[in-house]
Amino acid sequence: MAGWAKLFSSIVTSTIWMEDDATLRVWIAMLSMADADGVVEGSLPGFAHLARVSVEQMEQSVQKLTSPDPYSRTPDHEGRRIEVIEGGWFILNYAKYRQQAQAQEGSRAPYMRAYRKRKREKAFGAEEPEPDDAPANDEFEH
Repeated sequence: MAGWAKLFSSIVTSTIWMEDDATLRVWIAMLSMADADGVVEGSLPGFAHLARVSVEQMEQSVQKLTSPDPYSRTPDHEGRRIEVIEGGWFILNYAKYRQQAQAQEGSRAPYMRAYRKRKREKAFGAEEPEPDDAPANDEFEH
């Protein structure tokens, strides 16, 4: 499923911003491809292609992203950004930043539910009954 990722403006003052272009490109690609739990699926060559870097640059980027960063503003995991997992990578502080984004802006989930409901109503021309509005089984004649 296609998604989106909140990119905090503080990235430009973080140590990741000082990395080489390939590492920064891989990091941004990982953020954009992560699922709701922070899991990024892919093979190293496949993700290198997606991020438009060479396999060698991808290997170097993964090495940097899995290494401690003594200057990281986030001391969790000694500043490491990812860990290698079966089938891809896990963004270590993904949940923390996701919670910050939701706290700052609030969750858009209620808005999106209402938006999808309005879209369905327009598409079908009639309001679909909500589960609470549906007749109970004992109201039907047999």
